[in-house]
Amino acid sequence: MVAAETFVSELDAKNQPSIQRVIAALNEGLAKEGVEVADALRMALKAAIELAEVAALWVTDCDVLEMKLSLAEQCGDGARQCRRLSGRLAALGIPDYDPRNGGYSKLFAFLRALQTPEERSSAGYVTGKALSMARLGALSAFCAEKGDAESARLLGAELVAEERRYYEDGTRLLIAATATEESQARARRAAYRTMELAGETVEPLALRKTLGKRR
Repeated sequence: MVAAETFVSELDAKNQPSIQRVIAALNEGLAKEGVEVADALRMALKAAIELAEVAALWVTDCDVLEMKLSLAEQCGDGARQCRRLSGRLAALGIPDYDPRNGGYSKLFAFLRALQTPEERSSAGYVTGKALSMARLGALSAFCAEKGDAESARLLGAELVAEERRYYEDGTRLLIAATATEESQARARRAAYRTMELAGETVEPLALRKTLGKRR
């Protein structure tokens, strides 16, 4: 067994190639599906509501005080993210979009079922937030290419900064939760499954389902 700090550092490093593959597939999908800025914002909004709901579900039975407070903060920040994304969509002529339309992802179902601090820290924080930052960065770059600087700034600066804070929180939480070989194994499995499900969300059929009816 390696020291917890080493384990978390190595886990984070191993996540990066998988995250890059997911983002490459996302970029390919954005190009092939005729996506517009509003579609990118809707994708970000669907992800934001799912992450906020996961945090809300976890906070009720979380025994680690630092994590409980962090999850409570995520609920508030997630709600504000949804408000800002909805506001930007309204400014683009798409008011009253409900991100729950079309149902929830398999990743949401997996995350909500996690029970231990190491699984939640690994999947929801270290892996999930790293993935979220990368996804928001890709959507921001897409909006910038489409000439929408305001949407690009919202996604790539404002929202990424908030996600980075929780990613950093998660690193500390995961170190504290992975002092044993068994906890490290659970954290590793949770990270792997998170990336596996994230990869499925950017497959062509899944991406079309996420986009749904656009107008």
